Amino acid sequence: MKQDEALERIKDIQRIAERTTLYTQLPGLAAIIGGILALFGCIISYQLIGSVDFGALINVTASKQLMFIITWACIGIIAIVQEIILTTHDAKKHGINPLSRPGKLSAYSLTPSLFIAAIITLKLLLDITSSIAPHSIRYIAPVWMMCYGTGIYAAGLFSVRLPRLLGLAFIILGAVSIMYLDYYGVILVALTFGMLHIIFGAIVMHRAKKRNKRNDSHDNTR
Repeated sequence: MKQDEALERIKDIQRIAERTTLYTQLPGLAAIIGGILALFGCIISYQLIGSVDFGALINVTASKQLMFIITWACIGIIAIVQEIILTTHDAKKHGINPLSRPGKLSAYSLTPSLFIAAIITLKLLLDITSSIAPHSIRYIAPVWMMCYGTGIYAAGLFSVRLPRLLGLAFIILGAVSIMYLDYYGVILVALTFGMLHIIFGAIVMHRAKKRNKRNDSHDNTR
């Protein structure tokens, strides 16, 4: 009995240490919602430009180009806001400070990569009337995939392993895409920002449910 109690105390200490050194509150539901938003954006994009190639954006009217930009800007803002709200709520629910040092480091690690991707995208869109616009605009999706993946991987260094795997998947797929698949931007965004996020969120929620059941069973045996 004493040995069991000692093991439980060690596990409690490990959980406390993990909370103070790693940001363990992964946004499962937020990732799923973000993935759905990305899929919605891809559907709207296809309807606006009539192609899976972002390069076709130069062939549509100025009003459709503006609608394309507004659509993705709104999706990005909504995705960020809902992730902050849901992650903060979930963290407080489990007694974790979302503004703890690991949480801040994770956010700080992600921000520069997103800023770089946004600046590159802005430059590509501003040059939409240039002769190389059809080719350069195709790089928007791979650039976002690689920059976002780099940010997620860096943020994952202050969290558990799963975000790092997600980040690596984005980086690898982005690298392959910019070399060979840049003509399929809409599909790439749907597969990565859409489906990968949904799969990631489902795994996180499944693991959280298993962890909660395990913790409840431990509490009942005490």
